[in-house]
Parts: sequence; structure tokens; C-alpha cells
Amino acid sequence: MLNFDTAFLYNNNLKVVQAKEKRIKGKPPVPKATLYFFPEGGDAIAGLRTRMAFMAEDQYAQPVNVSGVVKDNDGNKVADLLVQHDGMGSFYFIPDASKTYTATWKDGQGETHTTNLPAIHNNGVSLSIQASKDEKLFAIERSENVSDNLKELHIVATMYQQTVYLANISLVDKTMISGAIPTTYFPSGILQITVLDKNMEPIAERIAYVKSKDDTFHPEVGFSKLSFDKRGANELIVNVLDSVPANLSVSVTDASIGTDSSNNLVSDMLLSSQVKGKIYQPYYYFSSDSEKVNKDLDLVMLTHGWRRFNWEKIINKEPLNITYPKDSTYLTLSGKVFGATPAQLAASGTLFAILKSKTDTTNKFIMLPLNSDGTFSDPNAIFFDSLNVYYKFAGKKNYLDNTEITFMPDRLPSPGHIPLNFNDIVKARDYDTSGLAGSQHLYDQYWALAHFQTENALADVTVKTRQKSPTEKLDDEYTSGMFKDDNGYTFDVMNDISAQGAMNVFSYLQGRVAGLQISNPMADPPSLSWRGGTPSLFLDEIPVSDASQISNMSMSDIAMIKIYRPPFMGGFGGSPGGAIAVYTRKGADVAVDSKTGMPHKIIAGYTAIREFYSPNYLSLSQDRDKFDARSTLYWNSLIMTTPQNHELRFKFFNNDFTKAYRIILEGMNDNGQFTHIEKVIQ
Repeated sequence: MLNFDTAFLYNNNLKVVQAKEKRIKGKPPVPKATLYFFPEGGDAIAGLRTRMAFMAEDQYAQPVNVSGVVKDNDGNKVADLLVQHDGMGSFYFIPDASKTYTATWKDGQGETHTTNLPAIHNNGVSLSIQASKDEKLFAIERSENVSDNLKELHIVATMYQQTVYLANISLVDKTMISGAIPTTYFPSGILQITVLDKNMEPIAERIAYVKSKDDTFHPEVGFSKLSFDKRGANELIVNVLDSVPANLSVSVTDASIGTDSSNNLVSDMLLSSQVKGKIYQPYYYFSSDSEKVNKDLDLVMLTHGWRRFNWEKIINKEPLNITYPKDSTYLTLSGKVFGATPAQLAASGTLFAILKSKTDTTNKFIMLPLNSDGTFSDPNAIFFDSLNVYYKFAGKKNYLDNTEITFMPDRLPSPGHIPLNFNDIVKARDYDTSGLAGSQHLYDQYWALAHFQTENALADVTVKTRQKSPTEKLDDEYTSGMFKDDNGYTFDVMNDISAQGAMNVFSYLQGRVAGLQISNPMADPPSLSWRGGTPSLFLDEIPVSDASQISNMSMSDIAMIKIYRPPFMGGFGGSPGGAIAVYTRKGADVAVDSKTGMPHKIIAGYTAIREFYSPNYLSLSQDRDKFDARSTLYWNSLIMTTPQNHELRFKFFNNDFTKAYRIILEGMNDNGQFTHIEKVIQ
């Protein structure tokens, strides 16, 4: 995406669940409406008939229904403000350069506001677009008194960074010209139409939308067996009617739960990702091909800004400079050999490796050529979960005794585990009232179920203390005195697969602790800072003044690392900059390979694919007596169809209360066509 306009980088809001969330009680905030005006083409030109679009939204980018009038500075009414769709509308007027224009309007709360319209330009060039079947009609008009550079014009239409229409326009002997841009064979998407002056400077621009029926396909989805009974059995059918292979996903959920699926695969790929700003319920504009829907879509085009491009390159059809080529490789099995001289690396030349995974009984043998700096890589490794890598140098001499090999040094550190509080999840509230009744019902079911199971379990519990986690047990075994302080972070290195791929302790910790800054973790010494101070270092609770004593340690010799927030009061005299305590393995924790032969290390691969859990109530199960409060009844993210196998069936069971199903099916076929189907069955 960085090869193109950075305005179109993908952005998406992610909800963050905090372990201990502070809730603010009170009424929901009152929406604050704002009204924006957008002259068609970019500017309102005095004396030229202008279409002025407007958009009203609140501070959360939600549309607001407004009404009002536009008047000039003499108090004369110019136009009415009438919302056409989702806070948007438009009106026509002929601006006067000697006047200013103000809109007086009321929001949904009945409050009165005033907003000034954009300034009127004394002269210039206007651009207007009208949609017609299989073409876009354009009209270009100039003022009477304009400079010569505004009489010789160019019109350029681009789509997906490609020029699709180009024409030279002469307005020397006339002030207006019209034309048409054929769109019959265009794909769906944004058509950007720009007018440039004689010097190739953009002076007016308008975006329009092209709808193509060839960009979507329409599979069938329904039930061959339907039951709303408690834990009733259902069978879902998905049928792709054409012979093109497709990759689909399907979900079946409780229809009473509020679900906003208006932003989906079709709307995101064909609309939302191509314009700046947020579009409210974008899939509405694909719900039909009616005149009203298309006019509403044109309002979206009018109310989204225009951008400046290097038009000389576009006119000359210069090829795009792809600075960032597409990533065509998978997870790279890489590493580096430490301790070997250049002569030893040249003599060996290759590292032999045997790959053994948990899920595959067969072993894979690969050869990794060694570079002069000791690095090696295989860009086509595909493996899931964890992988045992057994390795050996090629050649007669074995350099393993004097060398250390680190795998995957360029990998990002694994994310830390955040313990979730069940109460924070199931009692969460949102001021969005869509489906609130259904969501409230489901939350209450979960809440009652949690209390029911807790109360039943407590009746049989005889142990009055909770079971300690493995990390807590490790902390009890290794720490003493002030080092038992839990005001910080604890890392169980022995059981962290990603630790074996770290270059050293400091590269392992880099990015894992908020506020702890570690620069150049491979330097001697590395740069450490926390809240303006330098953390103290401890090895087995003994102060260490030389960081190289820790940075040169093998990760396989480390049992645990504890990070203490500033200030740390342990050790001798404490540490205002916090502390990093490293604990080496001892006793039974010392890593010993019971097998003789080649040394090996464990590295982490792709996250293992997890299958969606769906209970089978036809068989006896210990969960049959528990209350079933699932909101997602079935989900399958990988449905592959072929010409020979285009009708697929899936079985699932209802929960204990759902009386209506919401089915969402979407995906893409081998022709690049998209689909999104949503049904409510009740």
C-alpha cells in the first residue's frame, strides 16, 4: 500500500480489553453535530451554476439528520437544507462574489446552529458530472474573464492508478463544453475525473462511482433441515452455481444479537478502501441498482475530498515505481552462526538441517547455504505451531563445539499474555442500541451461567487456596527477599518457545515491557533506560555491573527473567531506574537432551489452525447438563468449492434459546469476484 497514495492506508479500530478496566458511570455523551459543505469540482465560482453538497455528522462520524436554510448576507433565502440520505444532501445556486452565504440549521436535538459556506471565487473553472447508463457525462464551464491558462484545458480520468480517459479542451471561443466518458467495460470502483489548466496544474476534480455487475457472484445458501428447538439439529447448504472455484466463509449466529455487517468484504474492497474518510453503512450502496441508491452513492462521491497527484507522470503514462514489491514468500527460516571464523564458514559452506514438527510424522531435510557473515535463510518454509530443527555443519570438521546458532533473529517478539476478567467481558456495555435487547439477554445468560457454575463448583471444593500458575511456582522456587516483589513483569523463559530464537536476553526483552527502552540489544553494552533512569542488572539476585555478563549468556541456560518497575528497593541501595533480574536454570531445570546425536532447537511457526468448536448433542457428553448460551452456532472460515464439488452441507446444533438464525456468507472466486449474502431465518 505504501507504493500509492498514503491517504488510502488501511485503518481499522480495534477494541482493547483491559485486565482491570475503570468504568465511568454516568449518562452517555450528547452528540455534537457538525455541518460540512463541498462545492462540486472543488470550488464555487461566481456566476456559474454550482451544486453544493453537504454532510452532517456527530463527533463519532455518525450521520445526523438536520434541516435548515441557506441565506446570503442580505437575508435572502438561497436554498433549503434537506437531507437526502444519512445526513447528506445537495442544492444548486448561482454564487455572487460580492456576497457571503450562511446556513442556519437544527440538529437532531433541536438545537440551532450556523455554518458559513465556503468562500466564493471571483473567476475560475467548474466541473459537474451526471451519471448515465454506461457513461459519465461531464460539463466544464469557465468564467468570462479568466487568464489564458484557463482557456486551454485537459481532462483526465483515472481508475486504480491507471489513465482511462484523456482529452484536450479548448475554451478560447466559448465558455462551456460537455462530453461523455464511456464506462461500459470499467470494473467497479472510483473514477477520478480531473480538469487541468494549460500548465498541467489541477484546478477542478470530482470522483464518481462506476458499478459493474461482473464484480460479484451469487451463490445460494439455505437449510435442508431447520430446527429452532432447544439443541435442535440443523443442516446448512452452500451451493455455488457457476463452475469457477471459490473460497468462502460462513457463520450462523443468534439473529437477536445486534450485528452491523454493512461494512463487509464487498463494500470494503469495492468502495470503503478507495475513498478518504468513513462511510456509514457502505453496503447499502450495493443493496440494489435503483435510481435512489445510485443518487445516494453519488452524494458519497461529492462529500469526499480530492487529492493532488503528479499529473505529468500520469499524462506521460510513466510506469509506477514499485518501491515495495509484493511479498511472495512465506515464513522465512533464518538464522546466524556465531563464533565461526570466515575461513571455517567458507570451509563448511552449508548447514544441514532436519525439520521435525508436532503435527507431521515425516521429517524434512534441507540444506541452508551459509553466507560470509554466518547468516542463512530458507524463504519457503511453511510450518505451524513449533518446529524442532536438528542441525549439522557440512564437511569433515565439526564446528558445533565452538559455535552458537541462533534461529529466527528477525522475528518480532511474541505478544505477552493478558489475563482477561470474565466480568469485564460479559458485563460490557455500549451506547449503541442496535440489538441491545438481544445482547442484554445473552449477557445475562452468560452471567447467570457463570454464577451457577461457580456456586456448584464451590460446594465440592475442599482446597481453600487457588492453584498457583506455573509462573508463580517458578517465582517461588527462584526468588527470595525483595526479589519476590510482584510489581513488574515475569517471563517464564524455559517454557517460551520464542525465547530460543532470541539473540540474547536484551533482544528477547525488546518491545515486551511498556516504558522499558532497549536500543542496540546486540551492542556492548546495550542502551537501557526506563523513566529517565537506567535499570540495574542482577544475575541470580547478585548485582552485575557489566551487561556483557548477561548479554553473552545462552537463552537455553536461563530459567526466568523478572522486570521490576522503578523504583526497585531490592539489592544494595535499590535502583531508581527499576531492575532486570536474570535467573539461570538449576537442578532439574537444567536443559539436558536425553538423545544423543545432532543438537537441535525449537522455533515457533505459524499459529496452528484451530477448528471451531460445535457440540454434538447426538452423542453423550459431560456438557449435556450445562446451559448452552453460545451466540455463534456455526462458523467455517475455509469453504473451498470446485466445479465437481460445488454443493456443500454442514451440520450444527441450536443452543438453548435462539429462535432466529442470522446467516452471513462471503468470499471470493478465482475470477476475482466477491460475494456477500446475509439472511435472517426465523
